Amino acid sequence: MTFTQPEAGDALTCRLRSNSMPGAGSSTLNFVMVHGIGMSHRYFDRLQSALADHGNTHVLDLPGFGGNPKPGQQLGVDAYAAALGGALDQAGVRSCVLIGHSMGAQFVTELAVRRPDLVTDLVLIGPVTDPSRRSAAWHSLALGLDSLMERPLTNAMVMADYARCGLPWYFTELPVMLNYSIHERLPLAPQPVLVIRGSNDPVSRRPWCLRLTNAARDGRLVEIPGQPHVAHRGGAKAVTQAILAFLQRVEDVPSVNEELPVNSRKGPRAVLSRVHTVLSRKGAGAPSSDITDFHSITIGDRECRAYPLMHTGVSTAGSVTGDPTAQRTFVFIHGIGMSHRYFTRLSTVLAEHGDTYLIDLPGYGWTGRPAKKLTNPANAELIGTLLDDIGVGPCVVVGHSMGVQSATEMAISRPDLVSSLVLIGAAVDAKQRTILRQAPRLAFNSALEKPLLNSSQFLDVVRCGPRWYITELAVAMAYRLEERLPMVKQAVLVMRGTRDPIAGSRWSRSLAESALRGDLLEIEGSPHAVHHSAPEAVGAGIIDFVLRNEPLVASRS
Repeated sequence: MTFTQPEAGDALTCRLRSNSMPGAGSSTLNFVMVHGIGMSHRYFDRLQSALADHGNTHVLDLPGFGGNPKPGQQLGVDAYAAALGGALDQAGVRSCVLIGHSMGAQFVTELAVRRPDLVTDLVLIGPVTDPSRRSAAWHSLALGLDSLMERPLTNAMVMADYARCGLPWYFTELPVMLNYSIHERLPLAPQPVLVIRGSNDPVSRRPWCLRLTNAARDGRLVEIPGQPHVAHRGGAKAVTQAILAFLQRVEDVPSVNEELPVNSRKGPRAVLSRVHTVLSRKGAGAPSSDITDFHSITIGDRECRAYPLMHTGVSTAGSVTGDPTAQRTFVFIHGIGMSHRYFTRLSTVLAEHGDTYLIDLPGYGWTGRPAKKLTNPANAELIGTLLDDIGVGPCVVVGHSMGVQSATEMAISRPDLVSSLVLIGAAVDAKQRTILRQAPRLAFNSALEKPLLNSSQFLDVVRCGPRWYITELAVAMAYRLEERLPMVKQAVLVMRGTRDPIAGSRWSRSLAESALRGDLLEIEGSPHAVHHSAPEAVGAGIIDFVLRNEPLVASRS
């Protein structure tokens, strides 16, 4: 349906596409989805399909977008909100759950403030604009980075819609988006507000979304693991379940495999400012490199996450392993600037033998940066608390590079939790403990690593940020691994690639010899991130080490 209304002398045209839920009545929910700048209704296809079983769905093309005629002058957010409200009135929509993405979050916020009679609940997906990053240059860079993480079909949709919109109209409306203060308008909206972001979203960052959540009168934040800015396409099912749980006033978001009806609403709920996580679970026996579940714990401003890949019970040849390592648990701790992602290959190998958990330390990956530096003992304590919260028992702790420092502290402080210790590419060599000595070695190593790892490392370091990287680098340089490792009572495997310029052979051998029960394993031809370049060899070495040094444990009930 097409609706045209006069506005400041121009005819503003909106197109509304609606699907009615079978058997819909007067009490059926209406879900209205509003696109961002340059886009159209098309990229809501998957979310509309997922919500269609729970209510009537309506998607719009706003004036100037999706093939609609372009107004003769710049439109403000208030004008878009008026056009949106007029289209819904003409369509006979009397109340709705209003969902806006990116700049669309601005349009729906303004309408919610102006029309509380029409909007019952407000959902903001990837909202913009963060006032601390209010520039066209920053926004363009963030969108460029986001395009590297979006699915090819999504990128194709974006490019086609941008071409249809045209650069003149896009750049006419871009200042409107950058200058709208959604954080000042949102507190005026009386409706409950759900803020959704993809955990990989470089445009709508986590601190900004937390700020909006706390600004709302009744706010809630949900992060969709593994999704970038257009989270409602790649994570349509998870976004749907987050919305349904929000409407039910359910505090814990269910798995995307669980069904949640929405016709019966609970009473008023308390304001929620804590972060909820959405789990996208894998089926047993189907390992995948796309690990999207996570467990999280936050103490003060320190958040730590564990991404699980559970025991598959199946070897790469397709047969049941049946070996005693299937009763083990493996925990991986990354190095400085990195995240859990570069352990995915090794965890997939070891998932054939037991449960695996990939850690993101505070300030890395998709956790927020603390206000102050964190020591290795503090990281070890936080990881231990998280594993206790999950219910993980004795585990093999694997640390890489500067992650070996927190792993070593865990082994010292929590002998009940750490059954054995694996140190890969241990840093920092006592005779190379300066930034001037480490920097050229890191640069040389990057030329040896696989391009995929270098790309992943670049994105992780950018996400970490130079300030936090430098803050934690000082902590890592001051840590004396050679003095702490002899205090570890568990068996220790020191591992390196033979081409590793950071953890040299002499240094690694001295560490193995200083441990009470130490072994050294060198993987031929591999650089510093040997667990990424040679995961099968590293996994085999760890399994052999565990079988030789740990007694068998009782089977799980």
